[in-house]
Amino acid sequence: MPEFVRRVLCHVFTAVYPKWFPLDRSIKKRCIFGISDSTIPNGTDIVATAVETAKPVAQLSPEKGSKHYLIQDFELWNTSEVEVRSTYRMGMSNIVVSDWLAELVRNEASADPSLIKDWVDEGTFYPERDVTRHKNEVAVLYHVDKHKGFCDLFEALKTVKAKYPELVVNAFGTPPRPNLFPDWIRYTQAATPEQLREIYSRSLVFACATINEGFGLTLPESMFCGCALVSTKFQGVWEYASEDCALLSNVGDSEELAGNILRLLNDPDFAGELANKGRQHAMSECSREKAEEAIKKEFGVGGA
Repeated sequence: MPEFVRRVLCHVFTAVYPKWFPLDRSIKKRCIFGISDSTIPNGTDIVATAVETAKPVAQLSPEKGSKHYLIQDFELWNTSEVEVRSTYRMGMSNIVVSDWLAELVRNEASADPSLIKDWVDEGTFYPERDVTRHKNEVAVLYHVDKHKGFCDLFEALKTVKAKYPELVVNAFGTPPRPNLFPDWIRYTQAATPEQLREIYSRSLVFACATINEGFGLTLPESMFCGCALVSTKFQGVWEYASEDCALLSNVGDSEELAGNILRLLNDPDFAGELANKGRQHAMSECSREKAEEAIKKEFGVGGA
């Protein structure tokens, strides 16, 4: 693609996106090409949000603002482990979204990071009173990245369908509907928050087979909406769930995952009890108030 065309498209994308949540109109967006003192305006604070941006942000002059580094996962997909770990020691104020990342970064940087857990908006995600929860329906996220474990989840769902023919799966994701989906899997592409709330509210169970992930936001969203959670024991799940309020299986064990789904489908009353416990626990761990207080403390605003 010619450089001129690429830059024009980047400016258009910057103006239009993000679309997955309502960005406050007071926020000004800038399209820049490279992170340097010549492209970044002076300010009070600057935040690196990925491994790729950490080093250039750390090298900026002090006039660009206090430097923060938002760490949302152990980002090994494009960079070596040695390089990822080195970014934690660049002298910025490290921010993590989960307890397990806090321990990882603390051990590497020899300093406590700020913990700002991902939060769920209870004004958006709640059980819809006008939507009937169906005892045969399971909600899932479809994702193509290997670490999301959808291949394991799909195998588990096929096992469940063979033993529980009434199963209906409410899937959602950003890619187009894959050809491999049978007709008992409904699919919503690029679901809005309102569509997600409806999907969660009509489903008895939310099922997840993630291999590794820093947090996994769709899981507590579903719990806020009253789904009983069935998941693998990936590191992020412990941020909002426990074995007291969810059915958790070993990573990669699709048979165990299928068994847990079947257990809830065959006992909707138990599923409801588990969902109530899970909702209370997730709401206490992923509250907006906790996140806002942590943000205020990190950036020194709002009197915190």
